[in-house]
Amino acid sequence: MDAASTETLESRLAGRVARFADRREDWTVFGFETARDPRFARAQRRYLGASGSVDHGDLRGSIPATAFTMSIQSMPVGNRIPVHCHETEEVFFILDGECLVRCWDGTASHEITLGRWDLVALPPFLQHEVINTGAVVCHVQTMLAKPQPLRPQYADPELLELQAAEGPK
Repeated sequence: MDAASTETLESRLAGRVARFADRREDWTVFGFETARDPRFARAQRRYLGASGSVDHGDLRGSIPATAFTMSIQSMPVGNRIPVHCHETEEVFFILDGECLVRCWDGTASHEITLGRWDLVALPPFLQHEVINTGAVVCHVQTMLAKPQPLRPQYADPELLELQAAEGPK
């Protein structure tokens, strides 16, 4: 008999629930971006995994990821996620508010307007930015399709330098 079959279902699921009441808005996660441009300020609530963090052990209270990461980002009106890409698929699901997702592939560009309960699944290595174009805070559920994705690859050389200088947290 393996360990899973001798444990109760309750004990196997202990530590696998992340409740909103226990999540805290973390405005420091993207601090180096905010230092570059205050419009990059946004909060993150980690639910599953450490997202694209330097330190995948820095879960900040989230559940360890086994297949993908998931967090909620809260973006004030007019703020944005800077142009970047990931080595994996990235999914944005809008919980509240609205945003514009602008994507580039070489010289081709495309804009997608998303509102509440809309979703876009971006393929790996597609450069993109997300802008809160609405009148309220935009709450974006963000998922990356790996349990420990690499850090974002920014288009802005200064953000890349700031990210490298930040080191592990």
